[in-house]
Amino acid sequence: MENLLPSRWLKTRQGTIAVGIGAAVLAAILLLVYLRSYRSSVKGSSEPVTVLVASRLIPKGTSGTAVATKNLFEVTSIPKGQLKFGAITDSGALRGTVVANDIYPSQQLTSADFRSAAAGALASQLTTTWRAIALPPLDAAHGLAGAVQTGDHVDVYAQLDDANSPAGLNIKTLATVLRDVEILATPTSITPGAAVSGNYVLKVPSDQAPRLLYAADNGKIWFVLRPANGARGSHPAFVTNLNLFAGRRGQGHVTLGGGD
Repeated sequence: MENLLPSRWLKTRQGTIAVGIGAAVLAAILLLVYLRSYRSSVKGSSEPVTVLVASRLIPKGTSGTAVATKNLFEVTSIPKGQLKFGAITDSGALRGTVVANDIYPSQQLTSADFRSAAAGALASQLTTTWRAIALPPLDAAHGLAGAVQTGDHVDVYAQLDDANSPAGLNIKTLATVLRDVEILATPTSITPGAAVSGNYVLKVPSDQAPRLLYAADNGKIWFVLRPANGARGSHPAFVTNLNLFAGRRGQGHVTLGGGD
């Protein structure tokens, strides 16, 4: 029995040492894996990525299309570690959306800042004295079907018969009704050569809505598409079949009712 004790003690001691060495080796391996993972994460978080950042205040209710087409954002490169959750990196993701809350300058655009521009969301795009009105269906030519999209801006013209025309003259008047009007919604489907299925919904000042509605009910409406950026002002048009060829400032042939 006494001869067995040293042997057992030796084995127990060797086992303890072996276990200790194994634990040390395992700890070293885990440390190396951690350090490698840490270096990789640090390197990855410092890699530059592009993100869309607001260039100025974008008010709640602004359409995503307007954000994309009116240079309301800048494409900025930042370290990956500073990228916000849901950050938008492609302006194409803004179409069909509307800003859910005010977005401030230098703020990253994220999916949480936008929501679907469904019909029920139109009211959120209006403030104070702005109103949304729907026009009767327009044919493809008058409404620029297929060319005008939600968020675009147009000038609106109307043609009406002149009720005070002398007998036999049948004078028609084409004039500017409103300029720089935002399209909130477009028709749902388009049939070439036929009336457009659905309505255009326009954003207009409340005091101008009656003028546009009267023109839509009593005459023909025309849309003229404005540039996405850099559009300049223009003088209101007032054209009849009496001054059509008057030209500008004496250029061209002036007839009765001629003018600038």
